[in-house]
Amino acid sequence: MNAALPYLSHRWFAPSLVVLCAVLGPWMSTDSTLTWLLAGLLFVGLGLPHGAVDHITYHHALGRTERSAPWRFVLPYLLGLAAFTALFIVAPTAATWAFLALAAWHFGQSHVEVRTHEVLDRVRGFALGAVLLGTLLGTQQVSSMEVLRVWLTEAQATHLLVTLEAGTAWMKLIWTVAAALAWNRAPNAKRMSIRLLREAAWVVAMWMLASSAELLWAFTAYFCLGHAADSWRAEFLHHQNVTKAFWTYYTLAVPFTLTALAGLLLIGWAAYSGWIDVRWAWAVLLAGSVPHMILLDHWAPAQLRAVKA
Repeated sequence: MNAALPYLSHRWFAPSLVVLCAVLGPWMSTDSTLTWLLAGLLFVGLGLPHGAVDHITYHHALGRTERSAPWRFVLPYLLGLAAFTALFIVAPTAATWAFLALAAWHFGQSHVEVRTHEVLDRVRGFALGAVLLGTLLGTQQVSSMEVLRVWLTEAQATHLLVTLEAGTAWMKLIWTVAAALAWNRAPNAKRMSIRLLREAAWVVAMWMLASSAELLWAFTAYFCLGHAADSWRAEFLHHQNVTKAFWTYYTLAVPFTLTALAGLLLIGWAAYSGWIDVRWAWAVLLAGSVPHMILLDHWAPAQLRAVKA
């Protein structure tokens, strides 16, 4: 990582930030204006932009160094967003489970340092992401229920959280087994031990954060200072070759960040004014991240494998 990003490049920087946010958790009430202000700044400055360089990821997967966003990229992206929004309205339970599965995979892969296509690494990453999500939603069950009931019935939301709690326990076991196998097969046991210790640290950090803070701060702190921080590093190192300067890369996210922010504000205003149902607003908000997750975790790696083959 270039010298412009000395701290983000350190493997313990993001987990340490999340632990710090956990320490601040008791003072970050959802009723506090300060909490909303900080959450908004983190989302606009780190969380949202990390998905706004997807056009660079698209070109890199095709072996290009372009910086534009052609219709071949934009149109499927918008169609995917629209399709998943519709799925949330038509089949909310199925859409919620699909979203959680994609998010678990996406979050977990961002914290797994071994950049291979080995199934064991991918399974370990998915299990890690599922444990992180399950820990957050399980620890914050009351608040999670309030959010889920916007588009699910109480019975559906309850069943989802109960199932997720049971699944989280299994995912802890799967991660442990996969970690043990990875350590046993690693040519450098010491290096792998440090990597696995970092993954375990994420679980501890998430538990501390979810236990000390309310859902708004807990999710925002993890998403922006945990997941997005690690994703920025991985995307800069492995999904672009247009620049060697991180801040130049960051500025490439500005146009789509502003576009997405304007869209989110418009949707929020329409829901607040009663022009659209709140369910539609949540559907668009959640569906907006689906094309990013599919592109970064599935389409781009498949394209890169095809190029190397």
